[in-house]
Amino acid sequence: MADLKIKLTNVRITFPKLFKGQEESFAGKGDPYYSASFLLGRDHPDIPKLREAIVAAAQAKWPTQWEAMLLEFRAKDKLPVHDGDVKAAKPYGAAYAGKLFVSARNNAKTNPPVPVFDNIIDPATKEAREIKDMNDKRAPYSGSFVNVFLNLFGYAKDGGIGVGASIAGVQFHADGDRLAGGVTSTAADYEAVPAKEAPAAAGSAPSAAGT
Repeated sequence: MADLKIKLTNVRITFPKLFKGQEESFAGKGDPYYSASFLLGRDHPDIPKLREAIVAAAQAKWPTQWEAMLLEFRAKDKLPVHDGDVKAAKPYGAAYAGKLFVSARNNAKTNPPVPVFDNIIDPATKEAREIKDMNDKRAPYSGSFVNVFLNLFGYAKDGGIGVGASIAGVQFHADGDRLAGGVTSTAADYEAVPAKEAPAAAGSAPSAAGT
């Protein structure tokens, strides 16, 4: 069987749940999962090998029916690659517009947390530094750019059928604008006054001059 492990380089990660304690059930049901999505332009150089891996996964699972299965999966959106424009109405939709995105998840009951690495060499190992938890200042965040290894596979279980993707490893690549589930405010949105004019904190005692 063809090697279905592929690498996507310099793609934007969104809503990553990669570390212990971040796992969540899919759509609020069933087992918890580690998961993330990966945004890439429609002309990204890794798209051809991604599509080839999807075909190879279908051929491995359904050797004599793979072409018909892929037609069905494309029609029913049962492939790991999706049209980003379907997210346009979301608060973060602008980041997805005009892009493709790959959704991937790993069952947290049967798999360890996702291996995550920095793009800086660890002097102790002479290899990419491993990132142990979400509080590491170089941990991938929603909106940053990463390199990711994915495993592509055909599945037919629990009433579901299609081609899916799991995450074999993630490497921080570069910073990007953070994405969130909603619109957030910044300091520039607020009017501020010089410290000497600032009102006393609620509940604080009056000064001697004010008694």
